Amino acid sequence: MNEVRSFYFPRFRIDPANQQLWRDNEIVPVRPKTFRILLYLIQNPQRLISRQELIAEVWPENEISANLLRTYVWELRQVLGDTAKPPHYIETVNRRGYRFLPRVSAESPNSNSLAEHTLSARERPEEAGDAAAIHSRNENGRPSDSAIRIGVLHSLTGTMAYSESPVVDATLLAIDEINHRGGLLGQRIEPLVVDGRSDGEIFAREAECLLETRDVAAIFGCWMSAHRKKVVPVVERHKSILIYPVQYEGMELSSNVFHTGAAPNQQIIPAIRWAFGFLNCKRLFLVGSDYIFPRVANQIIRDQLDQIGGTVVGEVYIAPGAFEIKDLAARIATANAELIVNTINGDSNIAFFRTLRTAGITADRIPTLSFSIGENELRNLDIAGTYASWNYFQSIKSPENIRFVDSFHRRYGPQRVTSDPMEAAYIGVHLWAQAVLESGTAEPSRIRETLPHQSFNAPEGLVRMDSSNQHTWKTIRLGRVLENGQFEVTYSSERPIQPEPFPATRSRTEWTALLESFNTPLQR
Repeated sequence: MNEVRSFYFPRFRIDPANQQLWRDNEIVPVRPKTFRILLYLIQNPQRLISRQELIAEVWPENEISANLLRTYVWELRQVLGDTAKPPHYIETVNRRGYRFLPRVSAESPNSNSLAEHTLSARERPEEAGDAAAIHSRNENGRPSDSAIRIGVLHSLTGTMAYSESPVVDATLLAIDEINHRGGLLGQRIEPLVVDGRSDGEIFAREAECLLETRDVAAIFGCWMSAHRKKVVPVVERHKSILIYPVQYEGMELSSNVFHTGAAPNQQIIPAIRWAFGFLNCKRLFLVGSDYIFPRVANQIIRDQLDQIGGTVVGEVYIAPGAFEIKDLAARIATANAELIVNTINGDSNIAFFRTLRTAGITADRIPTLSFSIGENELRNLDIAGTYASWNYFQSIKSPENIRFVDSFHRRYGPQRVTSDPMEAAYIGVHLWAQAVLESGTAEPSRIRETLPHQSFNAPEGLVRMDSSNQHTWKTIRLGRVLENGQFEVTYSSERPIQPEPFPATRSRTEWTALLESFNTPLQR
């Protein structure tokens, strides 16, 4: 770290040698201790830093209270223009410590750094919009003209950074593995990492910039369906490719989109039937974020309950990023629910589970089945005994997964965890790379012909694209949360399931009409 000349994160530059913080082109006054706290946080981005660790770093020879540390963190938030709820830069992890959320680029004194290029792009909005790009370099440290450029489009700030930032790390790991083997067709893969800021309009604008200005061969990204639905028309207009790594509500077929996350019949439907049969839960309370995935997912769940004899006893939606959830626990308790089905996304899950525990609703009293909580989210949650449905868990014992986890730990540190969307992003890069090698080009029109026929021996097991719908054959798994923040697999289909984007309970026309009925600004 001593050789780093400057650090960069959105809108800011840090000069460690001169103890200066710059916002755009202006120096921001900051006290020495406050500067040291910021410097240590940005040197460890996206890692949970305990209060004890931060105190030992900034005050190595003094004993100070956690209250004094909180005062300095509050001051730092004021300097950055940040807030605690929701945080954009510094996240407070209750009773544990702090996490710096944005990705950070570093500039060394002996080369043209990644961050230096990022800043110049931000200073040319007519060329790059608000893109924060990370470019590969040739041996002279300069951008490679012969590289294959791809876009990596995820939320690095805002409510969804909580879940999406680790997906970027897994994507970059796969790219590094391929580049280490010599790249593709004699060229390195050059990832351009862009922050969608948890906002659909920004996702669309950055996708346009990546395809129109940066001329990327494909985009890897999105989490929320509301964001994907903003990006897909842009990708289709440019006749390019989006590789989407997250489970979703289905009801989508596009020749320009490839899904490496689960379709409804590979996650939602078997999970509900498992809970009905194995947990004997027949009275379900549905809780979700207020956008299209939870609303459509709950319609899918209602259809399943109609078939098997279950009942929905309550249905509540909260705004994405909400931290105050009033009266929800009381409604769940008075409804005599036997299972809470959770489709909340992002950091609102923290407030949701805190509300349940404060009201005495534990996993022993009313279990919760979640569809968007994985190992990364568990780092900030104390919810042992609850359940989640995915295709991948870090705890899977297979040679491929052991290699994947070990490789991830070597790059990012042993304290990090892997999760389903991360693994799906990782395999998406490898499937695309295989298609490039088979096609002899990264041209999107050719990749759309070869990618539907690819398979990969993934950490979760063998996966392959279904050429009829461009979704992935995947194995369904149910996991119970353990005290150590990992999952114990309680159910597995043991073999990949063919994807069905349109569940059989309704016709494709009926599902399409349902989607149109949710086509309001709030719910998109």
